[in-house]
Amino acid sequence: MRGSNFVLVIVAVLWLVGCQEKLPLELTGEQSTAALEVRVLPAIDSTLIVDASVDTSGVLQTEEQAYPATFLVNSVKTDFGTSRSTFSYVRILLNDKKRPIQNLGKVIGYLGLDVGNAKVNTIDLPKTDRPYRTWSSFSPKQNAGRAYTLVDQENQPITDFTNTAGQPYRFVADGRGAVSSFEIAIQSPEEITVLEPRAGSIVFRNEDLHMRWDGKRGGDVRLLISSFDAKSNVSVKPLLEVLVHEGANSIIIPAKVLQGVRANRDGRYLFSFISSNRNTATVPGYSENVLVQAASIHNVLLWLK
Repeated sequence: MRGSNFVLVIVAVLWLVGCQEKLPLELTGEQSTAALEVRVLPAIDSTLIVDASVDTSGVLQTEEQAYPATFLVNSVKTDFGTSRSTFSYVRILLNDKKRPIQNLGKVIGYLGLDVGNAKVNTIDLPKTDRPYRTWSSFSPKQNAGRAYTLVDQENQPITDFTNTAGQPYRFVADGRGAVSSFEIAIQSPEEITVLEPRAGSIVFRNEDLHMRWDGKRGGDVRLLISSFDAKSNVSVKPLLEVLVHEGANSIIIPAKVLQGVRANRDGRYLFSFISSNRNTATVPGYSENVLVQAASIHNVLLWLK
């Protein structure tokens, strides 16, 4: 190895969707050995019920399986180069693992529990029946149980709720059945904004990619690189996860990593920066741990050539 303190070891590189190959790589540059960790993500199981795409929820499919209960409060920006959308996304979801949903003999999800009236801070969270939505299909007439979801979009506000950076949030519910009343708190991180490269930019695979963002980091910062297909039922499928362990608000993605990302024929990929505060909690009467997350998410569409 070269005698330098600035060596990045990439654990794995993605060559094809669902294919994992480890390839150690040295990179001399402007970041320390411990700054980044790159992980190949397992192929998406397109048959499983999904409640929100990862660019909105900030939660991977494997995490949804590990934590059947998720409490989320996210601020989300998505830049396509020609347009930008911003919204807040709040969710209380407790899946009942005693009531699986099956399709052709396979468990594809679980019924969501009704926990009475619910709020985030003082704002009521609408209780809705969840439709069957997978990565490849949508069945609005099939009921997957209850969930509490609120989306406040800039052009179509549903309520007066807006996610504010650095604010404490409390998830509160009355409880129903075996689940007792609960109150769980989380602090939202500062808003992050990707400054470089700009959305819609062309990124060349044979060059290292320098990325820079603004905003103080939360407890966890990561970048997800996902294939993007606007015509799909769920347009984003995450392929690669880059964990940012330390350093200033910038990272360098080695060209070798970019050369391995080849799931989209047209070259469009969504780069999702997620800064979050996370913890796990328990709800009285519910047997599983709850993943509690407050996140700032900035999605940027780039072309890989």
